[in-house]
Amino acid sequence: MIQTRSLPRRLQAWRGRRLLALGLAFVAVALLALIVHDVIAPPGTSGGGTRTTVIRRGTVSAAVSGTGTVVPVQQQNVAFRASGQLTEVNVKVGDQVHAGQVLARIDQTTYQTALQQAQASLTQAQANLSTAQTSNAVTQAQHQLAAAQLAYNDAANQVALQNQQDANAVTNAQNQFNNDNCAGQPQPAGSKCYQDQQALNQAQNKQASDQLSGQHQVNQARASVVSAQDAVNNAANSRPNTIAAAQASVDTAQAGLQTAQNNLNSTTLTSPIDGVISAVNGQVGESVSASGGATAQAPGSTAPQPAGSGSSSSSSSTAGAAGTTGGSASSGSAFAVINNSSSMQVVAPLAEADAAKVKSDQTVNLSFDALPGVTLTGHVLAVAPGSSTIQNVTNYYVTLTLDTANPNLRSGMTANAAVVVSQATNVLVVPNSAISRSGGTNYVTLLQKDGKTQVRVAVETGVVGDTSTEVTAGVVEGDRVVLPSTRLSGGGTTTGGRGAGGGIRLGG
Repeated sequence: MIQTRSLPRRLQAWRGRRLLALGLAFVAVALLALIVHDVIAPPGTSGGGTRTTVIRRGTVSAAVSGTGTVVPVQQQNVAFRASGQLTEVNVKVGDQVHAGQVLARIDQTTYQTALQQAQASLTQAQANLSTAQTSNAVTQAQHQLAAAQLAYNDAANQVALQNQQDANAVTNAQNQFNNDNCAGQPQPAGSKCYQDQQALNQAQNKQASDQLSGQHQVNQARASVVSAQDAVNNAANSRPNTIAAAQASVDTAQAGLQTAQNNLNSTTLTSPIDGVISAVNGQVGESVSASGGATAQAPGSTAPQPAGSGSSSSSSSTAGAAGTTGGSASSGSAFAVINNSSSMQVVAPLAEADAAKVKSDQTVNLSFDALPGVTLTGHVLAVAPGSSTIQNVTNYYVTLTLDTANPNLRSGMTANAAVVVSQATNVLVVPNSAISRSGGTNYVTLLQKDGKTQVRVAVETGVVGDTSTEVTAGVVEGDRVVLPSTRLSGGGTTTGGRGAGGGIRLGG
């Protein structure tokens, strides 16, 4: 009974193994046939296996790409124009501020004292000017001249009178001497003639002395008149100069007052624009100095030019753009940095070969590492006229504007830009892989209507795109272009090319 039952089971197992062997043999024969077919008649060597594409009309575009940075449309570094100790800091990073809003203050004591001193100096200078303008120095000099002239006249008259009196006395003495017949007569002491001679001599001596003294008085009076006249002339001539000097002192004092007022005003720091605080350098109690920190602007914009490294490449090459661009421009020595983030721009460095193709208003497509799936369009605003060396490579910064705003964009995000530098629409299009070049001429291979014959023809090309090329002469719409086949290292072939949609067939 046991042997009778086990026989069918062994028979079934043997039959199963036989069927499995037959199946494996069949698969091996099929694979062998396929390998032999590929070796003897590989794809692409006959009309039936040739991969082609039909020439149609379409759009050809070429772009250059670069990696840049999202930046606000405007950035300003603000700083105190005076030195001092911080007494107020009214903002922090991330705060929204408005133009004219107070950001911080420094101690005003020293600057208020300087303002008071400048005001006092101005008051004194204005008083001096008023005195110069209302001065009666000329009138006083004229009065002194009149007095000197009167004194001169009085002296001259007095001298004239005295001289006349002296002359009369001499005449009287001479007459008395003559009347007494004393001329030629002896004049013993005590005699009448002696007395007459003595009187005559005294009269003559007094006349000479008075003449000398009178002339001296007249000369002094005349000198006083001349001096008084000079004083009048000097007062009249110097008055405009005195007023001008006083006015200059007032102007200088006013300038000093304005400087002191400006210095006092500089102790209060206000925002010049509406925006968001992106940096604050200082806190209450710390000392700050007058500083700058100007923003390096991007080409054709008030947006900041990013600092750091970056790279770019043509999008038609095999390697894409690599590297990143640093964040926003440094605040330097500024107390605060304000970004106007109401809208954003992108600033990207492009390699010199790519930048040479970029022009204003060209279309650009933008994607962002931090926002997967977000693609925005924009336009080229400007290209920097001067180069920048980034990682020992010559680059040119390009500013890109966005056609639509996106509230999720943040300053400093990495942006990938593809600038369309050339484009042709409604033109005959051929895949790039189907075009060969020899002796300066471009060629394509056409498959004839019999499906077997291939003819190599010269073509003229226009715009060369990333995956296809515009053909302007040599083919017509509807022609079938043969796509090249490349034999693999394993003995198989691949038919088609970039953008051709061909697959890969593996050989044995």
